[in-house]
Amino acid sequence: MAVNWKILNVEDFRIFSASDDIIEETNKRKAQLNAANEQWVAEHPAPKPQMRISGSFIYAQPPNYKGLTLLHASEEEWLLNLARLKKCGVDTVIFQAAVWNELETCYYPSRHFASYKCFDSLGKMLSAAEKLGLHVFLGGYGSVAGWHTGSDPAIVQREKDAHFATLDELFQLYGGRFEGIYFAPETAYRGQRDLQAETFLNAIYRGFCDRLKQNAPQCQILMSPATKYYEGKLGEMEESWNALLDGVQLDILAPQDSIGCGGLGLSEQKYTYPLWKKICQHHGIRFWSNIELFEGYDCSLVNPSIPAKPSRIAAQIAAAAPYAEKLICWEMLYFANEQMGSRAADVQKFLESL
Repeated sequence: MAVNWKILNVEDFRIFSASDDIIEETNKRKAQLNAANEQWVAEHPAPKPQMRISGSFIYAQPPNYKGLTLLHASEEEWLLNLARLKKCGVDTVIFQAAVWNELETCYYPSRHFASYKCFDSLGKMLSAAEKLGLHVFLGGYGSVAGWHTGSDPAIVQREKDAHFATLDELFQLYGGRFEGIYFAPETAYRGQRDLQAETFLNAIYRGFCDRLKQNAPQCQILMSPATKYYEGKLGEMEESWNALLDGVQLDILAPQDSIGCGGLGLSEQKYTYPLWKKICQHHGIRFWSNIELFEGYDCSLVNPSIPAKPSRIAAQIAAAAPYAEKLICWEMLYFANEQMGSRAADVQKFLESL
């Protein structure tokens, strides 16, 4: 697998960053897409949304930018930040990952990952969320390489063991304090089918969900894959995802709309939403949509993205609302926070107004 990232030390933590060889081309592509989206919004202004974004990914530390860091936050600080999200209409939070493998960082007191740098974040977050009456999904083991390396059985088994060890510890420490698990691999259809990879990933998804449902049948399982649009390939994308999800006990699929990260443009959402809805209906899975509140700016920076304009977010909500049961986002803690600058303040005011 080609590596297009590196690891940076920031203060007392580490983050992923784009490798030097992809920065120029990536920035150029994102600038072009941002301009196209802005033109589309100008030509197709959306009315004030009638649907709120009611869920947000949260974290102790963003894995690929500095953002708003809560590694050392007290329960009171978590309470203040989550209360701000609740004021914006959020009733559900998804803690992205309890562990990041490549960053060698853990966000709860772990025995299995005792060699990593561990921060005591999850318990404080859960206490704050309980006081606010928020629904909580916990992400488990985060890994960039992970199950992409399907040709090496030893690596695959190591990654599976790490996922299951994380789940076991989360249930031992916090069982009964969360409603669901977020399964982190961000799979995406990449323009052509790979039958070997589909079979491999389907087995992984089945194994993960079967084990979790056997041990905790009431626990909901959420995935949030990326969306990439390839003209003339919608049928193949549908076939690919039907193969990936065959027999998988998944409860909720919340595809990223991928507007901020550049997977597709606003003009292409009219093709992808009906398809995601059809895929979810075929498998009896609830369909949420993950609205991205940011736009890529300069991936050479420690904060490579900036908050999107409310007009663009309104267009994203308008595209998703006819299809999705619930809207979630990545992520309000930073991109909709008036303390993070005027653009973030605009997003916060917009979300509070819905």
